[in-house]
Amino acid sequence: MLKPILLAALTLTATVSTAAPTRATLTGKVTDTTGKLLPNATVMIYEAGVKQGYSTFCPSCYIDCGKRATTDRTGAFTFTNLDPDLWFKLLVIRDGYTATVLNKVNPAQQPVATAALSRRAPVNDPGRLVRGRVVDPTGRPLPAAVVMPKGVSTAEGSTYGTLDGLEPIAVTNERGEFELANSDPATGILVEVQARGMATKLIALPTGGDRKTITVSDGAIVRGRLVNHGKPVAGAEIGLIARERGGFGANLKIIGNPYDEIRIGTQSDGSFVITNVPASVDWYAYGKMESIASLGATQRLEFSTGREGLTQKEAVNLGDLDIRPGHRLAGKVTLSDGAPIPDGMRITLGSREAWDSQIVMIGRDGRFAFLGIPPGSYDITPSVRGYSVQGNDDLIAMTVDRDRDDLAITLAPSARR
Repeated sequence: MLKPILLAALTLTATVSTAAPTRATLTGKVTDTTGKLLPNATVMIYEAGVKQGYSTFCPSCYIDCGKRATTDRTGAFTFTNLDPDLWFKLLVIRDGYTATVLNKVNPAQQPVATAALSRRAPVNDPGRLVRGRVVDPTGRPLPAAVVMPKGVSTAEGSTYGTLDGLEPIAVTNERGEFELANSDPATGILVEVQARGMATKLIALPTGGDRKTITVSDGAIVRGRLVNHGKPVAGAEIGLIARERGGFGANLKIIGNPYDEIRIGTQSDGSFVITNVPASVDWYAYGKMESIASLGATQRLEFSTGREGLTQKEAVNLGDLDIRPGHRLAGKVTLSDGAPIPDGMRITLGSREAWDSQIVMIGRDGRFAFLGIPPGSYDITPSVRGYSVQGNDDLIAMTVDRDRDDLAITLAPSARR
């Protein structure tokens, strides 16, 4: 079992960065209950939500979700370049502790928020536990690797997502070791392993007392440049998503390549370099809509990474991703009972091909407009508290292949919101 450690307290100091007033900075420290500063604790932005108004956008799908920080030797950590319109749910973990969640942290709000980490109780039932060790291709243990469960298999079948009773995250210790436990007996747990400098790996681990070795390797390097009329575009965001994302099946079977989207910003010369991209996968690369919509849109660029074991020195050069004129989609949301649209309501446009979306406000008059949309298939999701699209699971599917200003959406009262 992992060695128990003293109780700890997390102290967060949240401020808005003066250097970049449109973005937010969140800093904090981790200590034990005696005030001793604790290094090597992991803090993750787990979910987010809007401060004002209402949105049904997936709380773990915001761009800032998944960002991680590790406390330094003084117990301090910092998140920068956060969306100032969002609050954040933080997940805090350290070897020997039970993961703790801090809800609705507002980077602009005082006073300082605090949370306590409780010592992790030993798990003596091997049928509830997976034990692993993460190593590189030479067998060297990898500390501070993040291990996130994606699903659990029991006698009743396999279940995926955020599950009650399943520990939400583990971080490897200096020996590369970790444990994850479920509250009930299980046959296995599917995990995603993210080790610094290595490609993400998905693997199903059986429960039991034996510690399983997970070998991760570096992946491909992907290079490119984002340009607009031949001029470099700095400070934009590039996304990568597997062309066949697939999912998960029975008995923790991995179908396709269900990796999370990989994102990176462009440099001052418009260039970007994404390291450790998983091998043997066909990908889409694209400029993220919300970062370039005012300029236009990029087409999805298809490319592939090489075979496992041949990618350590491989560099995939995508060349220039050109921003071209994108489409405009505008319209009006109307409530069937004649009520006005409340302040702070939103509407989301999500791509079916790429992991890309835009969120815009709905005006009091119900009007909205999306800009810089690449041609393709999309889902439109209006978010108005107390109302929904009837018979469509709140989604409106459509193809965008031209400018359109006449999209009419009627929402009916709904008890589900």
